[in-house]
Amino acid sequence: MSALHSDAQLIAACTRKEGWAWDALVDRYKRLVYSIALRCGLGQEDAADVFQTVFVALLEHAHTLRAPQGLAAWLITTTKRESWRVLRQQQREPTDVDDDAGPKARADDGPSPVHADEGLWADQMLVQEALQRLGGGCKDLLRLLYFDANEPSYEEISRRLKIPQGSIGPTRARCLQKMRALLQGMGMTAK
Repeated sequence: MSALHSDAQLIAACTRKEGWAWDALVDRYKRLVYSIALRCGLGQEDAADVFQTVFVALLEHAHTLRAPQGLAAWLITTTKRESWRVLRQQQREPTDVDDDAGPKARADDGPSPVHADEGLWADQMLVQEALQRLGGGCKDLLRLLYFDANEPSYEEISRRLKIPQGSIGPTRARCLQKMRALLQGMGMTAK
């Protein structure tokens, strides 16, 4: 049910204290927040603390979000800042030293479950958010071209969207240009 709701709708429901909406938001963005904290170099326990801090901040400030459709970008920024704050705090703390082995390893500094695809998670969320902002025909066309598992042909896309088959390519180019501008405005640089 929550997949059908936009971030703005979920934020609005959260401000009305509807528990299902909060659960849906946390479920939608938990991987994103946790993976960013890990990518910043935190251990699992510290990443879990950052996760909690970020979602508490969201709960406290949900009613003040000026652009709820920018939630993913807000979460990314807030998570990075909180992760950096934790890292700075750790650097200021004295390190326990074992005379024979040098600095002692901290309990939460075990192997990190960071995988190569976690770095893409944040980018994927930004792309999905940009698609939502793009809206209309561009959103529909780009979803069919790049996200539909059935990989519809131009003929099928033409039929579904009720547009001439010959205009799909030029329309796609214009939509991708708009998408690129949106992503750059959201802080995602072209790779």
